[in-house]
Amino acid sequence: MAKKINQTIGFVGCGNMGSAIIKALLAKKVVKPRQVFIFDANSKKLREVAKTYGVRKAGNNKEVVRESKIIILAFKPQDLPSIGAEIAKEFKRGQILISLLAGTPVRKLKRLFSSHVSIVRTMPNLGAKVSEGMTAITGNEKKALNLAELIFSSCGAVVRLPEKYFDLITAVSGSGPAYFFLLMELLQKIGEKAGLSTGISRLLAVQTAVGAGVLAQISGLEPRALREAVTSKKGTTDAALKYLFRKRFTKIFTEAVNRARLRAHELSRG
Repeated sequence: MAKKINQTIGFVGCGNMGSAIIKALLAKKVVKPRQVFIFDANSKKLREVAKTYGVRKAGNNKEVVRESKIIILAFKPQDLPSIGAEIAKEFKRGQILISLLAGTPVRKLKRLFSSHVSIVRTMPNLGAKVSEGMTAITGNEKKALNLAELIFSSCGAVVRLPEKYFDLITAVSGSGPAYFFLLMELLQKIGEKAGLSTGISRLLAVQTAVGAGVLAQISGLEPRALREAVTSKKGTTDAALKYLFRKRFTKIFTEAVNRARLRAHELSRG
């Protein structure tokens, strides 16, 4: 049974990631709906989330901060200057600030908000929408980290890492779902072009990805060992993989992820 959080939790922004966290927290009974305050500039989204989950709708971002012990920043990073200026003076000693903002280091948050606030930086990913997310967290205060880990554990797996790794985590895990979606997209298109229906092609691509992911998760084997187990010498898989290696697929993909890492670094310096 999941541990419970007794403090009030406020969401400044309740888009895809914010609403996914709310859904997971309530589903796992980590909090009750009356403990959760939300606000979003998108009034339609605000109404939908409040109605769907029965949480408390605040009148503005300032009210979220005033009413909450734990405040989760779940808006777009480019909105930080405006929203930060709006809520910065509302923070009080003892509150915990959890940031989902990509490319936003702790030092930047400390400059903007009160030095008395405990800050946790996180990098979740889209898997949180189905409670299979991967979230990295970092911070300097144990109590705040424990609460953040409890919150994000309801959405999937959590790992604590030094902040110096966050550009890498952003590229590997934060952006990671898109890489797998691309592979599924390509497999589906190949099936369609060869005459299969869209529905069957999608099922083949997506269910194959699901099965591979679950097997990798529960088998305890390294991905390389699983790949080799599927690859019979001079068989069909062997033919495909040899072609990929010959065309420098591993080098291209590694370079692509490094591009994402460099972009994350650029954003964190901005």
